[in-house]
Amino acid sequence: MALPMEFWGVEVKAGQPLKVVPGEAKILHLSQASLGESKNSKSSDSVPLFVNFDGQKLVLGTLSPDKFPQLAFDLVFEKEFELSHNWKHGSVFFCGYMTVVQEGYPFAQIYILMEFIHQLDILCAWT
Repeated sequence: MALPMEFWGVEVKAGQPLKVVPGEAKILHLSQASLGESKNSKSSDSVPLFVNFDGQKLVLGTLSPDKFPQLAFDLVFEKEFELSHNWKHGSVFFCGYMTVVQEGYPFAQIYILMEFIHQLDILCAWT
């Protein structure tokens, strides 16, 4: 059984972190990041890419206008996260695809169990 997939892409502008919420029972596959057009054609600064997930800010990789203008990933997110970078000369574009968790999906049972445990934790916090 094939899972429905839809293209996903965003522009993260300089100095403007972007929150991404995959949605309920959805999984976001982050596949690529690439530098947009530079406002300063002489810029060769390294551009670290960051993801903030579960309160941890992690480096996804580093882009360079001259050497590495794009970077491939194979990352999967099921919860809210934030993308950012520190390039002052333009935007970074991220793309990938979104899928829906369906019964029969290899990780569907794990996903459902994790959601149940999360909801249980919330309920237990109120008692």
